[in-house]
Amino acid sequence: MKALFRKLSVLSAAAALSLCVFAAPQAQAQTVVRFGHVDGEGDLLANPYWAFTEVFGSVLKAQTNGRYELQVFPNSQLGDLESLLEQNVRGSLQMVGGLNAGHVAAYAPAAQVLEMPYTFPDTEVARKVLEGPFGKKLADTVAEQGGVRILSYLPSAFRNFSNSVRPIKTPEDMVGLKIRTQQVPIHIKMVEALGASPTPIAWAELYSALQTGVVDGQENAPYTILLANLQEVQKYYTLDHHLINMPLITINEAFYKGLSDEDRAAFDYAAREATFAMLGIITAKESQDLKTIAGAGVEIYQPTRDEFGKFVDKVQGPISEILAQEVGAELVDELKKAVAEAQE
Repeated sequence: MKALFRKLSVLSAAAALSLCVFAAPQAQAQTVVRFGHVDGEGDLLANPYWAFTEVFGSVLKAQTNGRYELQVFPNSQLGDLESLLEQNVRGSLQMVGGLNAGHVAAYAPAAQVLEMPYTFPDTEVARKVLEGPFGKKLADTVAEQGGVRILSYLPSAFRNFSNSVRPIKTPEDMVGLKIRTQQVPIHIKMVEALGASPTPIAWAELYSALQTGVVDGQENAPYTILLANLQEVQKYYTLDHHLINMPLITINEAFYKGLSDEDRAAFDYAAREATFAMLGIITAKESQDLKTIAGAGVEIYQPTRDEFGKFVDKVQGPISEILAQEVGAELVDELKKAVAEAQE
C-alpha cells in the first residue's frame, strides 16, 4: 500500500508541477467539462471516485495547458445514474462516472455482454481483457449504438451477496430471500435463476430498505458496502463473486469526436492515469475492507469449489441464452475467448 501511495503522491506532484510549468498565470480554461456521479467526495480512501476525478482533472488541465477544466457534480447533484446517463447521451453532461453495463445497455445493447455472471476469474484478467482489443472494440460499438463512449473500464472488485436472514452457502440458501438489485434486467434474471426474489430499489433508498426489512439482502463489492454503511444492517456476506464490479466512465461521443487529435489523446491519457489511481486504492484496501465488515459483526463465508460450481451451473446457462438473443452469440463468444487468452 505504501508503494501505491508513493505512486499517487508522485502523480499528484507531477500534475501540480505540470500546471505550474505549462499554465501561464493569464491562461484561462476555455472549456468546462461537466462530470457527474452519485458518490461522495473528500476522502481518497472512503470515496474512490474522488481519486478518479482529482487525478483526471489535474492531468487533463496540465496536458491541455489549462484549456479544459473538469467541473465535478458528486452526490447525485444532477440526478440518479439513469438521469445522468440520459444527460450524457443528450450531451448536456459531457462525462459520467459509476454507470454499469446494464445502465448503458438501455442505449447500447452490446454493453450487456459485460453482465455475464461468473465470467472473470479475477480482476487482473478483467483488466487485461478490457484494456485489449475486446475492450476497444466494445467501446467503439457502444459509441456507435448509444452516443456515449466508454472512456474507462473500472473492474475494481467482485460483487457478492449479503443478507440478514441466514448464511448463503449454495443457491438453495437463497430461495425465498428478497434481494435488492439494480434496475438491470440481467441482474434481475440472475437473482431469479438463483431462486431468490429480485427487488429493484434505488441506491439512495437501499440502507433504509434493508433496515426496515423491505428486502433481506443485496449484492455489492466490499468497498461499496462500506460506502453506504450496509454492514450495519446485514448479518451475512458470501464471497460468491457472481459479477465483477465494473463501473464505467463514459463521455459523450459527439463531444469526444469533436476534440482535436491532440486533445483526444490528452483525455485518453488522463483517463488512464485516473483509472490507475482509483483501481490501485480499491485493490490496496480490499482486505482491510473485509476486516472492517467482519469487525462490524457480519459473518463472511467463502464457498468451497463444489459450492461455487452450483452457483455457476444455476446461472450461466440461462443468462448465456438471454445474452445471445440480445447482443448476439458472436459477441458472447468473443468475450469468452478474450478471457481464455488473458488467462493464458
